[in-house]
Amino acid sequence: MRRFHFRSRTTTDMTPWEAYQAKRRNHHSAKRRQQALQLPAVSALRRHNQWRNLALVLVPLLVLLGFFGYMVSPAAKVGQISVTGESVATAQGVIDASGLTETDPVLTLFFRRAAVAQRIKQRQPAVAAVQLRVTGFNHIHLKVREHAALGYVEKQNRYHLLMADGAVLASGTATTATNYPIFSDFTAKQVLPIARTVHGFPAEIRRAVSEVRAAKGGANPYRISLTMTDGNRIVADSRTIGKRIKYYREIIAQVKGHGTVDLEVGAYFTPNSTTTKK
Repeated sequence: MRRFHFRSRTTTDMTPWEAYQAKRRNHHSAKRRQQALQLPAVSALRRHNQWRNLALVLVPLLVLLGFFGYMVSPAAKVGQISVTGESVATAQGVIDASGLTETDPVLTLFFRRAAVAQRIKQRQPAVAAVQLRVTGFNHIHLKVREHAALGYVEKQNRYHLLMADGAVLASGTATTATNYPIFSDFTAKQVLPIARTVHGFPAEIRRAVSEVRAAKGGANPYRISLTMTDGNRIVADSRTIGKRIKYYREIIAQVKGHGTVDLEVGAYFTPNSTTTKK
């Protein structure tokens, strides 16, 4: 029996049409294999895009839900209010003057700080400045800075504090604090300049001034009399007392007993028991 051997045909053995058909089949086969390899990457990209689109919808929604949940919770309303820096004004007085209540949203305070501070200063004349801070979720801290208190003025047997800005506190007391002098017989226009002058005394002397009175003796309408806690009295001119007060301690250190230190023109001491000048 005769055997026949077959061999694969090459492109050189094919007709031009057969070679074109073979090349076309090989191209489609390679393209299908390439597409099959790219399918996993396309699927992963689609999944990534789906998660991204879902996140773009869910994240803002969750943020809005959280915001509205916070706004209706007690944590969004004003809670505890604390005050520091007050000495003339009271902490409760500052809180009442602020107008803040437990129904006020905390978030609005970030835009109302200036208005709250201005309201406190208007209702509490002793307060010069207010700093409002929010700590924690809803703890409000009011840090105040007060005008310097210069002394007291007497009105209808009540003593009212005179502040450095010229304000006289409406609320008066029956007694005075020992660290502030009393200013008597001065007009409203006169009292602030002399009070500021006394406030500028050296601290040791300023704390020893018990009362400042408008004396207006003789031909000098600017004459004043200062009663000291050490038992002495000073007579001076309100226009020059700020510069001449420095001689007071020097004179007192050289004499015995109590008397009057005259700083109006010169600088001398008159004991209470005699009119002799020393």
